[in-house]
Amino acid sequence: MPELYLRLLDRILTPILLLLALFLLLRGHNQPGGGFIAGLVVAAALELRILSLGHQAMRKQIGPFLQPMIGVGLTIAALSALLGITKGTFFKGVWLSTHLGPLEIEFGTPNSFDIGVFLVVWAVVTSYLLGLSREDE
Repeated sequence: MPELYLRLLDRILTPILLLLALFLLLRGHNQPGGGFIAGLVVAAALELRILSLGHQAMRKQIGPFLQPMIGVGLTIAALSALLGITKGTFFKGVWLSTHLGPLEIEFGTPNSFDIGVFLVVWAVVTSYLLGLSREDE
């Protein structure tokens, strides 16, 4: 049975860590941050949940999604790298912009590459941490 203080820390720190990861992911390509560090921060938040809830509960909640998420992340990263070929070279940035009222929103292949890296890092590190927390059977 996990300790009470771990469950309390989980309730307080996990939302903060997830917001920090979202911030790091969104500021990604133009400034320090990006998919890799955001994936590590989410994995740290999930490790806190593993410690507070137990590895069996977390394995039931997110375990079936980890392996497919690695494939999805690799596919997104590879497609965003290959999409640059349409503009002339491999990994060239392709940008789309749209207006949402007064806001102009830009999304490009660097952003989608960061999202792919984020999904791969998050899934691989969380899978590894779940494996480390497994007790001898």
